[in-house]
Amino acid sequence: MSPGRNLPTGTLTFLFTDIEGSTRLLQELGEGYRRVQNDHAEIMRKGIAEGEGVEILTEGDSFFAVFTTPSGAVRAAVAAQRGLAAHEWPHGQPLRVRMGMHTGEAVLGGDDYLGIDVNRAARIAAAGHGGQVLLSDATRGLVEQALSEGVRVRDLGERRLKDLALPMRIYQLDIDGLIDEFPELSTLDARPTNLPIQLTTFVGRDGEIERVAGLLAEHRLVTLTGAGGSGKTRLALQVAGEQLGNFRHGAFFVDLAAIRDPALVPSTLAQALGLRVAPGGDPLAAARGHLRERELLLVLDNFEQVSTGAAMIEDLLASAAKLRVLVTSRMALRVYGEQEFEVPPFDLPEAEGGMDELSRSEAVLLFVDRARAVKPNFELTDATASTIAAIVTKLDGLALAIELAASRVRILTPKAILSRLDQRLSLPAGSARGRPERQQTLRAAIEWSYDLLKEDERRVFARLSVFPGGCSIEAAEAVGGSEEVGVAVLDAVEALVQQSLLRQVEATEGDSRFRMLETISEYGGERLIEEFDADATYRRVAEFLLDFAEEAEPHLLMKEQAVWLDRCEQELPNLRATIRWALETGEADIGLRTVTALWRFWHQRGPLWEGRQALDELLALGGSPEIRARALSAAGAMAWWGGDSSEAQRYQEEALPLFRQIGDRRGEMECLQSLATAMTFGSGGPVEERLRESLAIAEELGDRNGAAFANLGMGRLIALAQGDPATAIPIMEQALRVFDELGNLQGLAECLVSIAHASRRLGEPGRARSKYLRVMDMQAVAGNRPAITGMLFFLSSVEGELGRHERAARLWAAADSAREVTGHLSPPAAQGMVGDPVAAAREAIGDEKVERALAAGRTMDHNAAVAYAHETEPTEGQDT
Repeated sequence: MSPGRNLPTGTLTFLFTDIEGSTRLLQELGEGYRRVQNDHAEIMRKGIAEGEGVEILTEGDSFFAVFTTPSGAVRAAVAAQRGLAAHEWPHGQPLRVRMGMHTGEAVLGGDDYLGIDVNRAARIAAAGHGGQVLLSDATRGLVEQALSEGVRVRDLGERRLKDLALPMRIYQLDIDGLIDEFPELSTLDARPTNLPIQLTTFVGRDGEIERVAGLLAEHRLVTLTGAGGSGKTRLALQVAGEQLGNFRHGAFFVDLAAIRDPALVPSTLAQALGLRVAPGGDPLAAARGHLRERELLLVLDNFEQVSTGAAMIEDLLASAAKLRVLVTSRMALRVYGEQEFEVPPFDLPEAEGGMDELSRSEAVLLFVDRARAVKPNFELTDATASTIAAIVTKLDGLALAIELAASRVRILTPKAILSRLDQRLSLPAGSARGRPERQQTLRAAIEWSYDLLKEDERRVFARLSVFPGGCSIEAAEAVGGSEEVGVAVLDAVEALVQQSLLRQVEATEGDSRFRMLETISEYGGERLIEEFDADATYRRVAEFLLDFAEEAEPHLLMKEQAVWLDRCEQELPNLRATIRWALETGEADIGLRTVTALWRFWHQRGPLWEGRQALDELLALGGSPEIRARALSAAGAMAWWGGDSSEAQRYQEEALPLFRQIGDRRGEMECLQSLATAMTFGSGGPVEERLRESLAIAEELGDRNGAAFANLGMGRLIALAQGDPATAIPIMEQALRVFDELGNLQGLAECLVSIAHASRRLGEPGRARSKYLRVMDMQAVAGNRPAITGMLFFLSSVEGELGRHERAARLWAAADSAREVTGHLSPPAAQGMVGDPVAAAREAIGDEKVERALAAGRTMDHNAAVAYAHETEPTEGQDT
């Protein structure tokens, strides 16, 4: 590339190429590789010339060229691939070159091109394989109707490239006479992952990526350290994205930004891995079991907040030999085997550097990229380059500080930004004294961005800092707005997003959700306390989340439960913060109402201990009788589902007189039912009397759902405690019909399982099997794996009762393997209904057949086990 060339501008097509396996060839051929390189370069330049392109950059074995027409880029790629295929190479093997192109807007930076469209072209090329030509949808749309004979495009679908941006549709150019079948693209879709989509381009850091990747190759635990705002998270994500192909079972991101209690790290980890752990189960054991044989990369973000939980990482590494862990933290973890990498700021440009040099500075490029996000026509020019270099130098090359400054180009020129930064950075902030110099610089940059906000925007910014889990626009309006805010909260949110103080993130249902980076949130919290209304804001958050919880409560039992459970999970970090606020301020009532309304969430998603512990701590504060009554009943229900019938009975016995004292007949009815259930499987008591009382209240209230639960309780009592399943089943079937009509999925599942248990007592295992299968299918739709595991255990026992012992052993092994990962709920009613079908099988068919069946069962995943459980005829080789 020659300095000072008159390069094309406007809409261009960018082409990147690279030799596949060049390092291996160099090692094999030694000096002979020079001839291969020269021949390759000659063929590539001939192709670029045929497409009337301009060669921009050649580095080693790669080419970067631009074309004023997309058809020219396609002609160049076709000519080059044909030339490469026809050439006789000195090593006697074809030379495979991957190529990728994308059409977009050209942004000149000296004698090179900058911007997201150039990055996209490079990422597309990197996704391919030797001999493959890939096109973006933008390029395909412009050339498809004008392709020469023997050239076609093939749709490869939407793919996530390794820059973690939104998916792009990728096409392959098929050229007659050349190979057109290739391995799977090297994109994020090729491996399991939950790496979050990023809405901004990753800029630079090539050296850091290479060093961190090298450390990961040599060490199983690598910790990226550095101050807040240094770019640890983006670097970790980028490394994970680029290394994804090296991990057969993928890479998973665990966001710990909103977690303060180390005890919650295992459940957060399990959730990120997609594990459905029983609410009363052990999430660390589940994660350990899941990871044991997997070759996987785990990214743990913001670990400094739960650093006392670092022993968990050692535990996982000890139990999973192929696991690698990449951690971000403001400090090293100080655990055995850790390799620390301090994330440096961007290198600063030379003060007297020319345009060409400044256009290659990563700090300058980051500023330009983020500036173009708010002002698309922003360009790096001779007039602005030195000023931008001075800005990023003034900001010590800190990524977040540069982003905050760049967001201001919509209303300020670079010179104005520099002038204001000079004023701000020359004044040491009082609260920053004693901090390391870089932290003071970042804080000053945040303060400068804050000072430029309008008063109303400052108020909204400070108020929204109280949401550790981010917030919806409805939550922002409820908490951020008030009489003092003169502008619409939506306008303030838009302004905060434009100025990089608030970030839009992906939400569970596709709605907009907004979140602050931890460093910015900390500053916002300080401003809320010092300048605004912290106490009132925390109360507004608590009231908003209470409304949310009480709106969610009835839906957690019904057909739409999966949607509402996901919503609760999304709000969980905010709910935890509100529970802490209630405990710290003695606001027992609001805390108890919130947790009580959501006890079914903890029952179905867990961890069960978290909900029960929150209720116990809040109950210790007091609370009004009507609120304590419901909270005690909810605590009793959670104790029951956790397998503790005596504690369940104690809670309900304490709640019952409170319900009667305040005249809450529906609460009394539900408490009587729960108390009767606990007594049935606990220490005993007047069970039938309690159930008849509850049924009378249900009839008095006209509550069909309540009456159905009373009948279900009566059926359980008669079938399981009194030993008369024949009488009990019609009573429970009556309840079943009501639950079905009302759409109460929880009641339906409980009823089906109880009828199945009673059918087995009656000697009808086939009937029981059909009920268990129906419940298992319901839970599969809801994604409730612990419940599926429980059904697999019951089905294993039923298969044994039917004399199908190999099937019994296989299902038992599948359930036992699943239990190691998911756990399963074990309420007292389930105890005693499983038995030991494996021992029965050994006695019936011998150890050899049983061991073979157990080995087959251990290889099944949940889906395979569910399908196998549904088989109506034994498979070949099994006993009947």
